[in-house]
Amino acid sequence: MSKTAVKKLHWRSNVQDSFVPLLGSSGELGIAIGGGADYGEFPFVTSAPGGGLTVGDIILEIGGTPVLGMTLGDVRGVLSSCPHPIRIKTVSPGSTLCKDLRLYLSKCFTPGSVDSQLQQVIRENLYLRCVPVTTVYCMSLHSLCALE
Repeated sequence: MSKTAVKKLHWRSNVQDSFVPLLGSSGELGIAIGGGADYGEFPFVTSAPGGGLTVGDIILEIGGTPVLGMTLGDVRGVLSSCPHPIRIKTVSPGSTLCKDLRLYLSKCFTPGSVDSQLQQVIRENLYLRCVPVTTVYCMSLHSLCALE
């Protein structure tokens, strides 16, 4: 009797493309988001009108801009600057891609794989939003200490 190996589908095969319209005459978006790099999490949907988006889905892109590794404020900025209806790529969290940003970044993936490339995008977004301020501040302190 042979055993059949069940191959798990990669999270990338479950990516959903959705369009978020403005709601009614108020002009409000029909989506709310949470998480973000400042909370150590991927950005995710906290409320949704339906139409493909599900509460808890991880947001990969908004209007073609990769948002993984961005702070919540930056993700909201991207969301508010996109033309309507807004195109959003999401994926349901799973064992490989969960809401915990640190856990995903700590994993080892094959160089050149989708996950490895995604880690690079996340690191670039984190660097652009977090490291330069800290580096400049440290360099300024170092310069002041050297003058004394």
